[in-house]
Amino acid sequence: MTVSAGLSLVRRNITRSRRHFLFSSVGLVVGTATLAFFLALSTGIRDKVLNCLYPVNQAEFQVETVSVFGLGMEVPVRLDDAALKALAGLPGVRNVYPKQRSMFQAKLWGGQEVIGHQARVEAFFDGIGPDLIRDELRQTEREVLGPEIQAGDCGERACRRPTYWDSFRDLGGVVACNSDRDCPGGRTCLHGLCRRTCGKGSPCAQGTECIGAVCAASCEGEGSCNPGETCASVGKSHVCRRLACRLDNPRVQFSADWVALRGKLVGGGGACPEGTYCAIDNILGREGFCEAPIPVILSPFLLEIYNRVAATALGLRRLSGLEVMLGVRSAVLFGESYFVADEAVDRRVVRRSRVVGFSPKAMTFGVTMPIAYVERANAMLRGRDAASEYTGVIVETDRNEDIPSLVEDARILGLTLAPSSEEGRKAANVLLILTLVFAMVSLVILGISAINITHTFLMLVTERRTEIAVYRAVGATLLEIRTLVLVEAAWLGLVGGVLGLASSWAVSRVANELASGVLARVPGSPDDLFVFSPLVFGVGMGCAVLFSLVGAYVPARTAARTDPATVLSQG
Repeated sequence: MTVSAGLSLVRRNITRSRRHFLFSSVGLVVGTATLAFFLALSTGIRDKVLNCLYPVNQAEFQVETVSVFGLGMEVPVRLDDAALKALAGLPGVRNVYPKQRSMFQAKLWGGQEVIGHQARVEAFFDGIGPDLIRDELRQTEREVLGPEIQAGDCGERACRRPTYWDSFRDLGGVVACNSDRDCPGGRTCLHGLCRRTCGKGSPCAQGTECIGAVCAASCEGEGSCNPGETCASVGKSHVCRRLACRLDNPRVQFSADWVALRGKLVGGGGACPEGTYCAIDNILGREGFCEAPIPVILSPFLLEIYNRVAATALGLRRLSGLEVMLGVRSAVLFGESYFVADEAVDRRVVRRSRVVGFSPKAMTFGVTMPIAYVERANAMLRGRDAASEYTGVIVETDRNEDIPSLVEDARILGLTLAPSSEEGRKAANVLLILTLVFAMVSLVILGISAINITHTFLMLVTERRTEIAVYRAVGATLLEIRTLVLVEAAWLGLVGGVLGLASSWAVSRVANELASGVLARVPGSPDDLFVFSPLVFGVGMGCAVLFSLVGAYVPARTAARTDPATVLSQG
């Protein structure tokens, strides 16, 4: 029997028995739709919620705490550079990213341009490594602002939109000091400023040069230095030098006038470069150095909470989306608080910040900045020891499967999972269990449909036994008869699978629309809970065809064993 002849017979048999095939496909459609629906929902929750909050190959650790009379007390373990090095050496670890919280009081004010009111709040902030979230910030910015436009796409017009994600890095800064204790690790107090010194046995890092016993970044032009710096010639070298500046009045530090905040360069030559300000050593001083605002990121939950709670309660302007906060500048006063005693006046410092992105990894009620800024601030107000100890560390592994062994190894070092990572693991386990339960329900439905298919095909084989006997009498082999029945079952599975997947997608649209009202009130919730990936479609179609073939296997064998002589003699 040729392939074309066999397919013609299959098509004729399906057309002739379409009513039986239609009823047999109902179970396949329901089972496939149920399976695809819950797989897509599980994938969506995992990718759009869990992996955003708790990436599968990352875990955050902190110093282990023990409960004494109901109080959490830390085990005496230092999470410092030595501990980070030990973590980095564990099997499966790709990178470690330390975190450090501010250890002093601070105030923050700003937001006049977006909320119509000068907000004043207690400032809480922490620092993380920029490499950890740079790609995430770029992706988020593309989602809210669209793709970056290259200058070449505009002809002669300069139309490239400003980018923010690439500003989340250490843009440098000067720390005034009275002794080495006021400087972060690796820096020395020299002439009232914290500097990286060099000399015999103390070489400078790559990309820097030793100039006058101080390490300075090499440069090839103004564009290769940080904002607020200039590329200066020192002998045969070219190094970045931060511009010194002066304000007319110390009170200008509290001003919202950015023209006045740029001050005047010491030695003439105008004001601090555009986009920078004159950062003073303390609120009583007038002289300082040009610096760019500290790049900070916010949690999306903070914006949602502001819109849902603060804006409603205080009658403030609601924010339409994340993008309106990008580029917004504010002031931070280190050393003052609304709740506790202030630092000495000569130790209070005003710094400016600028929002450059959003991430679930940022503090929920505060701001997050590159860790170098937090280290410098902690050293300035709490000393070198405070700046050398971290409050947490995010460990990135090669595979998700490495996390369980990493947790056990970290426990030996006196570290335990942070509450956020522990919650992530629990949520992932709950999601896995629910997915397995609903998958089993779907497979039970498909199993029942296979039994129904078996019954249908046995009936069809009985009805066609004379026809099958004729095929056998004219030379059709056992394999060809069995294949005819199985091909019919495969077509039934394909049709049932397509209808089931289409039904699943349609139901998911309805479910998503019904849930949109609830999701809109949940901070950080995705617009769509479902992800119909190629894997979901493949599993749905594969199960539909597989269970259809399983159901038709026994009838196919029965048809192949038909004895033409016996059947035709009875006819």
